[in-house]
Amino acid sequence: MAEALVLQLVKGQNRPYHVQGVADMLATKGVKKAGAERALEALVANGSLVRKDFGKQKMYFPDQKGLAALSPEECAAKQAALQQSQAACREQEEAVTALRREAAAAGSVLSLEEMRRQVAELTKQKEQQAGKLAALRGGGARLVSAAGVQAAEKAYQAMFDGWARCRRQFRSVWDCVSDGIEGKEEAVFEEMGVETDKAVGADFEGAKALAQPLKKARTALAPLRR
Repeated sequence: MAEALVLQLVKGQNRPYHVQGVADMLATKGVKKAGAERALEALVANGSLVRKDFGKQKMYFPDQKGLAALSPEECAAKQAALQQSQAACREQEEAVTALRREAAAAGSVLSLEEMRRQVAELTKQKEQQAGKLAALRGGGARLVSAAGVQAAEKAYQAMFDGWARCRRQFRSVWDCVSDGIEGKEEAVFEEMGVETDKAVGADFEGAKALAQPLKKARTALAPLRR
């Protein structure tokens, strides 16, 4: 079975093949490399194919004895037919590519049911936002002026800067006096009555993360206020 497939391929193409090339071409028909090599050698042994060795590479091709040589006109005609076939193949490939693009585009378009669900969700969100806006306009919430916001931000930043300054000052003093003190720092602080951020549930890093955007916003808006 493998010999027939290999012979049909090599003779049909009438061109040299190596073992891996035959195996690749006939892989879909279950012919593996070892089977392709056995079939090629068997066909060489019975005279159906010819083998030429080029170093470690072995090439197999049909025996050309007895074949009539083509005239220049016949060669030109076959070359023209080949070019036409290649052009037709390119056109078919382009058509297939275009169809794949259309299929991909069609797959990305929402179905009618999906569009209805999306519209319903957007309508629901719109109603929720409208309710919040109505509550604000109706006096249900206290509106803060821009000046009030700026004052609150400034006060927050001042308090945070003071907190950071106190931390630095304490750490500087503590590093100087704690050289000979034994025991874990946390236990020593507790014994001395020092209230750390952790002890009172204060989140310095969280406060810092909140302060940074406010500081950047003020820096960006400073030129606009002049």
